[in-house]
Amino acid sequence: MKGEIYKKVDQEGANKYDEDDRRISQMGYFNWRPRFLEKFNTPAYFTTIFSLSNFFLMIPYGILVLIIPTLETIFNLNSKQTGLILLANDISGMIAAVVMSNYCGAKKIRWIGLGIIVVVIAFLIPTSTTLFVEYPQPKNLTFIDSDSPDEMKMRGICDETLETIEGAGDGKSDYGYAMRNHKYFQFFVFGYLLQGIGSCPPLTAGVTYLDEIYPQKKFAVALAFLTVFSFVGAPFAMVVGSVFLGWYVTLSMPEGMTTESKEFVGAWWLGYFIPSVVAFFLSFLILLYPQQMPAAREVLKEKVEKGITTEKEKDGELNQSLLQTTRRIYPTFKRLLRNKALDFLIIGDFLMFLQAGANSFMPKIYEKIFRIKQTDVGKYIGFFHGTGFVIGVVLGGVLVKKRDWHPKKLLFIYFLLSLISTPFLLGILLHCPTTETATPISEFCNSDCSCTTELYDPVCDTSTQTTYFSPCFAGCHDFQGNFSNVEVYTSCTCVESGTVVPGACGESCGRRLWISLFITTIHTIIKFAGFVANNVIYQRVVAESDRTIAQGLRQFARKALGTLPAPLLFGLIIDQHCDVWRTYKDGTVGNCWIYDLDKMVMWLCIVQVTIRLISSSFYFMSWLAYPEKTPTMDVLYESVDKAATAEGQL
Repeated sequence: MKGEIYKKVDQEGANKYDEDDRRISQMGYFNWRPRFLEKFNTPAYFTTIFSLSNFFLMIPYGILVLIIPTLETIFNLNSKQTGLILLANDISGMIAAVVMSNYCGAKKIRWIGLGIIVVVIAFLIPTSTTLFVEYPQPKNLTFIDSDSPDEMKMRGICDETLETIEGAGDGKSDYGYAMRNHKYFQFFVFGYLLQGIGSCPPLTAGVTYLDEIYPQKKFAVALAFLTVFSFVGAPFAMVVGSVFLGWYVTLSMPEGMTTESKEFVGAWWLGYFIPSVVAFFLSFLILLYPQQMPAAREVLKEKVEKGITTEKEKDGELNQSLLQTTRRIYPTFKRLLRNKALDFLIIGDFLMFLQAGANSFMPKIYEKIFRIKQTDVGKYIGFFHGTGFVIGVVLGGVLVKKRDWHPKKLLFIYFLLSLISTPFLLGILLHCPTTETATPISEFCNSDCSCTTELYDPVCDTSTQTTYFSPCFAGCHDFQGNFSNVEVYTSCTCVESGTVVPGACGESCGRRLWISLFITTIHTIIKFAGFVANNVIYQRVVAESDRTIAQGLRQFARKALGTLPAPLLFGLIIDQHCDVWRTYKDGTVGNCWIYDLDKMVMWLCIVQVTIRLISSSFYFMSWLAYPEKTPTMDVLYESVDKAATAEGQL
């Protein structure tokens, strides 16, 4: 009888163990763990789904960078304000990286899936502004009398009664439209604050989960695959976003509106809405995956044999309670900060991200310095830099897999790649030659014209190749042609020849554009050839159970000291070289119309190269401090116990 009782107890314990093991290693939700899902419970399927979700979530990042000029016009913003949108996710992400990464260790899949859902919600918040924003309507293009005062005013012709345009400031003029939409700027800030919180788990726990299910050689390939799919979303967004910007924002073009109209606004919101919906459904597929995939057990055996970790350390990571996880925060961070190789690596990384902050303004910069249409600039940058990124990451992944070098050797290679790529940052110096621009100030020749800088409508004096801000500032009193197709402005008192033509002086310089894109693409290839190596180094420079927290510390430093101040730094540099601001009748200052391009580009290059060189020096110091062998947690605890014993004996 007693033996039967013991046997029953043993059987119940075995069933409980099987049930717990099924929850940990089989796919499904809660107690629903169907057998048919097990064929998808492999590293390859998970990597594909996770990579696709990251691809779609990266598209809105590329869209934001592309539509910055559009947002500045719609919401009446300057570069510092658009910089605030760019850094909003870094502010919240910086805090989340420290707090949340400590809790992502045991329940990685749950955190990753829920994080993606939060990011989707965050991106839909700025998209919702399209339901409320009022966009300007096209002007009436049919005129019978070309000498009509109303036509003259709408055309920006010199006229002493220009200030009395009907509707100014009441919501009917462009000024009223811009000021009315200004309040929706808060939607973008809040959305990106929420996005920073949601993106933390995929960035920290995602890479660590891959490291658990792949052997070391295959991990490099999987990481390269994830990286390509994830980050290629941004350049892909620039190409697709350029197409969206060619469609009217409401998807129904108003009568009289064309893509060349000054009132035209592209469908920027599609770049947020479509990928967010796809990523939302992919997040539920990710949540199907188990806490510890069966493949992870084989990988764990390999790591134990190589001395990377121990079974005791792994069990401690997976079975920690919430209280134990909370208690380990301080000692873990204290231990990580004593790791000199990790410290120097983190400093080098956040400086690298600080320099890369200039990329946020790159479409805007290229549009200005190469005189490219906003609907085309994304295609050029997206194709060239996106291709360079893919080539670089694939080459780096193959290199790590084939050579199987020690992380210390990989770190030295990463230092060399960072150093070699630095001179190629100077590619934007090959911009189009600047033409002389007449400063739009009231002079004797146009003192009675009541000119303003509310709307930029450049005209060119072809005889001197001088660009005037508008026909009004050129002192023009008449024009030939009709409202929709002005051939030439006449009776211009500020111009010796008396005539100017629509548009700024100078043409696009295609040859310089291609050379510049080629040089900067080489920079992208060299830089990202070390991306996979960099991630492998982070996984090996700390103990196995500290990887997720080390990734959180890495993300905190990148955001707090890199991507967070970067938009402010480069936004300030760009704004410092603004020659003409959009100024309204009440004195309100909006976005910048005209820049001193030569000085702006020069300072952008000086700052980027300086930061990159300093960053490379810290990678070199990290290489010098990198240990030949990374100790496991057992060795770390043993060294702490010995130190405590020695202190007690003293």
